[in-house]
Order: sequence, then C-alpha cells, then structure tokens
Amino acid sequence: MDNEFVFNINPIAASRPRISRWGAYYTGAYKKFRVDAVDIVESTLGVGWIPLEGFVHVGVEVVVKQPKKTKLEYPKADIDNYLKAIFDCLNGKLWIDDKQVILVTATKAWNKPNEEGYFLISIKEI
Repeated sequence: MDNEFVFNINPIAASRPRISRWGAYYTGAYKKFRVDAVDIVESTLGVGWIPLEGFVHVGVEVVVKQPKKTKLEYPKADIDNYLKAIFDCLNGKLWIDDKQVILVTATKAWNKPNEEGYFLISIKEI
C-alpha cells in the first residue's frame, strides 16, 4: 500500500439512524464517534493532505478496546458496520467519497487489555 495512517480513536460500529418527522439522526456512542473522529482524522492526515480522486484499494485493521470481561474471541459487531462508520468519517478527507473504494481488505480484533482502540488504514490509488 502507498499510504498508511493510524487513527487513535476506539472504533464504533455504525448504528441505524433514528427517524423522526424532522429527519434522520444518530444517537449514543456512534454519534459521539462521528463527532470525535472529525478532529482525529484531520490531525492524523495533516494540513497538506489532499483527498484522493481516483479508485482506491483500502486495507483496514479495526482494533477495538476490550471490555473488562468478555468471553468473545472477537468484537461482536459486524465488520461491515465498523467499515461504514470509518468510511463515513473519511469521506471528504482521505478520499472524496467512499464510492471510490473498489477493493477492501479488513480485519477486526480486540486490543490488549486496558489499551485504547484504534483503526489503521492503508490505501493505494489504483
């Protein structure tokens, strides 16, 4: 891959939007993730980064903060929901729109106990 970035924020799987007569909105941990991710993405990419315009191959490592007690070998949330959350916060920043992503390789795992989560993106323009 050409570029690799580590975003130091615990990944949260995208939730379904709530619908009201005023429109759709998000609640809870996913809403907070979307807000917090903006600053982290911008500071990680730096001021000189120009969003990619061509088609891309993206590698994603989702490393989630492990709860104090779990019997699960891997995080419970579906990997595609993690990808949706991550790709949405990278739109207009790493690339223009996630429709440019034509190939994805992804993994999910727990981080070591007592360590914060993060996600790693490796990206190559095709």
